[in-house]
Amino acid sequence: MKKIIYAALSLCIIAIGTTACKKDKTTTETTEIQLSAGIRHSLVLKTDNTLWACGDNSYGQLGDGTTIDRKSLLKIAEGIKTISAGGGHTLVLKTDNSLWACGDNEFGQLGNGTTTDRKSLVKITDGIQAISAGSDHTFVIKTDSSLWACGRNQYGQLGDGTFSNKNSLIKITENVKAISAGGLHTLVLKYDNCLWACGYNEYGQLGDGTTIHKMTFVKIADNIKAISAGEYHTLVLKNDYTMWTCGNNISGQLGDGTVLLKKNLVKISTDIKSINAGEFYTLALKTDNTIWACGRNDDGQLGDGTTINRNSLVPIFLP
Repeated sequence: MKKIIYAALSLCIIAIGTTACKKDKTTTETTEIQLSAGIRHSLVLKTDNTLWACGDNSYGQLGDGTTIDRKSLLKIAEGIKTISAGGGHTLVLKTDNSLWACGDNEFGQLGNGTTTDRKSLVKITDGIQAISAGSDHTFVIKTDSSLWACGRNQYGQLGDGTFSNKNSLIKITENVKAISAGGLHTLVLKYDNCLWACGYNEYGQLGDGTTIHKMTFVKIADNIKAISAGEYHTLVLKNDYTMWTCGNNISGQLGDGTVLLKKNLVKISTDIKSINAGEFYTLALKTDNTIWACGRNDDGQLGDGTTINRNSLVPIFLP
């Protein structure tokens, strides 16, 4: 989940594309820089598989062994292939497919069986192929395509049929292709290209036509290509390259020309190839490689040269 504090990083992510970390056939090094922005901390994965971090470090989320904030990027670890920054915690996937985590652990979101914060990266488990850090919860996909989760579960965002927090990873479901953990809700894309969602639903962000929280995953839509969960809104990209949105729209982040919440997915645009949901804003990359944005803009996070909120997608021009 990308936050407004580090919107510049989000623009870089969307410019690179949804899959920011690509592999060369003959090397284990990444061929593109990978970025991930938390609420107040940022992670950078360089092409030599080194992890760098900066920003707020109140919970040890930078993983440098301290709780000292860093204004410049600091090298944290080597042998990393995927990163995900949550609200106050950090997840990293090493090249050997082992999962490591650090930072805020109030709800057990690190998955190490405790609720003690960690200032350095600790190994959680092996056999992981994908990771996603929400505000206070964690999701991983194992190499067998099974989905596992831990952390805060107040609104059922873990999808395990309870509202109880979990401090160790528990198995949720199988045949999962992609995962996106939002503020308090979770999106899952299965291998049949069906979208499923669970968790907090006060603004209709699950897209099931209600505002009732769901503690198990419910099927939302078919023919989905990509997913991205914001704080309280949802973006999906269909196989025909159309973008659809639902949920909170107070800042125009759904891009439908209004500021009214939507409890069902609504079609926003065509010819989209990559999507990225921020806290209260949205970024989209079109098939012609132009960047478009909408939503909250009080800090200039849309990059359109103003601080005016936008309730429809506007083009963003790179220098």
